[in-house]
Amino acid sequence: MKINGRTMVGVVGMGIVGLTTMSGCATDSATGPLSATLSPSEYARIADSECTGLPTKEQQLGVLAYRDSIAGSQPLKEEYSVGKMKLTHERGVQLAIRAQPSMSVPWLERVATCHMALVRSNALAASDGDPQLVTGATVRVEETFTGYVVSIHVPDADSAAEVMRRTTVAMTAPSGPMTAERTTH
Repeated sequence: MKINGRTMVGVVGMGIVGLTTMSGCATDSATGPLSATLSPSEYARIADSECTGLPTKEQQLGVLAYRDSIAGSQPLKEEYSVGKMKLTHERGVQLAIRAQPSMSVPWLERVATCHMALVRSNALAASDGDPQLVTGATVRVEETFTGYVVSIHVPDADSAAEVMRRTTVAMTAPSGPMTAERTTH
């Protein structure tokens, strides 16, 4: 669904180029809006629709399945006004993902929606280190010249700090299997 000219996805909000205001809920025209008020069975229906044909890695990790292609992250700032003054506060994180063959905005949105729906339907165990799974998170994906910006938007400052903490941990942890090493006894 397009809101203010931007494609919105399931419980997710995305962007990295000075994004300021975002409308909250992510949706998919076939499945309807994803929100915190849906039941696990409704999330299961959405997961059935969105996850069909997605590789297991994408289902389990969402957009973090492309961690090796993430070029960087930065806080998502949202602008607000107090009288005539314009101020900003952090409302999540933006991930810059380098383009890959066959990757598109709809694909990344579908990956995020599938992952979040699987966790919310209790079909997949939630990870305490996953920034996409902070309560109230929405994700939006935008295309840039060299790839994509995935914005994970949350409703308050505490949640924004938690999203940033989880992103930092996810980006600094080893991404691949440990290398084999020969030992002698």
